[in-house]
Amino acid sequence: MATLPNSNIILPKGKIGNLVFYTLNGKTVVRSKPSPSHKNKHNPSPLQLIQREKLQTINTFLKPIKQALDFGYQEFLTQSKKGMHWAYSEINTKGYNHTKSPKIDPAFLRISKGNLLGPENAQATRNGNSILITWLDNSTEGKAQPSDETFILCYCSEEAKYIWTEIRFRRNSAQAIIELDSVKSPLSWHVYLAFSQLNIKKKEYILSDSVYLGKV
Repeated sequence: MATLPNSNIILPKGKIGNLVFYTLNGKTVVRSKPSPSHKNKHNPSPLQLIQREKLQTINTFLKPIKQALDFGYQEFLTQSKKGMHWAYSEINTKGYNHTKSPKIDPAFLRISKGNLLGPENAQATRNGNSILITWLDNSTEGKAQPSDETFILCYCSEEAKYIWTEIRFRRNSAQAIIELDSVKSPLSWHVYLAFSQLNIKKKEYILSDSVYLGKV
């Protein structure tokens, strides 16, 4: 970067060739544009390749369940940050290892976030063509209510298939049974559980942090 002396000559502004002219603190400054090689667009470094692969791998993992993630993170959604972005942050920092196969550990996927009291002592077991999910009835603690509804997601990431159950079970029921049809029964499922509570005034849900119940 160079500063040009003050003169009566009218100096250019903007880009001319590889030079950029602009005003800084009342003086005309000229600098050269960075060469394309600085961006490593065509010759990325090994670290850049790893980062690109991470971005693509995590996005591919999350894309099939993006609607469920928008529900789970609805308290934190903005115009520019959706549920996938929140879930990406969790996996990016804790659940991704480019040296392993598969590179993503589904145990670090969080499908919801919030201050509602979450599930306690939750477990998922497979019983033939159904998945049994149980938890401790903690509906008398904190701001929890017996009528709080379950938010259950079963995800087969290998096949990009998921089950977001239409039936919502109550917190005080302490169990849920997910029936599997002939197409879904042969698959293995990662199971996630959270609770949701309807805010009648705002007509929105508040949610708990989700918990991962393992693969069944």
